Amino acid sequence: MKKKMLILSILLIAGGVLGNILFDRLGYFPNADFRILSIPLAAGAHYFNLGLVLLAMTIVGLVLLPWFLEKKQFSKTVLSLVLIIWLPYAV
Repeated sequence: MKKKMLILSILLIAGGVLGNILFDRLGYFPNADFRILSIPLAAGAHYFNLGLVLLAMTIVGLVLLPWFLEKKQFSKTVLSLVLIIWLPYAV
């Protein structure tokens, strides 16, 4: 059960980050003004529903990840956090 939850949390994080990159490149977030974790959430007076879904996926994955890691996997957690924040800007 612990391993399945770890895989689920990693998939949620990866889905949020890769979805953000994909939909940003496809133009689903035009003129984004407000971002959290590099995920566009708003432009002007309207919100991006898809951005809210991607943010929710990423945050749920981030919350679940530390609880289901084995001991001494702190470096993997830090690396995943750095990638989540840095990867969308690098691509």
